Amino acid sequence: MSAFRSLYEAYRDRTYSLACYVLGDSLQAEDALQSIFLKVHRSLPAFRNESSFATWLYRIAVNECQDRLRKQPEAYVPLEDIIGSGAEFDGQLLPDELHAQSERQRVIQEALLLLSPKLRSVVVLKYLEGLSYEEIAQVLECSAGTVASRLNRALVELEARLRPLKGMI
Repeated sequence: MSAFRSLYEAYRDRTYSLACYVLGDSLQAEDALQSIFLKVHRSLPAFRNESSFATWLYRIAVNECQDRLRKQPEAYVPLEDIIGSGAEFDGQLLPDELHAQSERQRVIQEALLLLSPKLRSVVVLKYLEGLSYEEIAQVLECSAGTVASRLNRALVELEARLRPLKGMI
């Protein structure tokens, strides 16, 4: 049990972040996190070490989030639930820098949330979780070429949405 607790503590925040971005709702992400780690706990004896533990965990997380997205209609998600409060930022920044940083983060996350769940998942796994194309392909159960294609489409869409705001961000 202590070994599982260590795994939970090591991967909880990253898994929550992934779920939050895929689901677009912090409350749903919290619920999903519980389900994900329950499934991980139950399935741990079946883990075959064919991939890294993180890749295996992310596969379970993405599946759980996709199941939840299929079962629920789209709902409005306040951006504050995803980006957090201003208290989380570096206190050393000047107020205008803090505002500019907060605004950039809000605009980018808003554009990210406008992507389809498939495209959003690839962006989150690549840029926020730092996974390689091969690891993402394992998580999403697709080819590395599909990952590259989805990532390219996501970046094209993000660039198109953010281009008018180039001077601001």
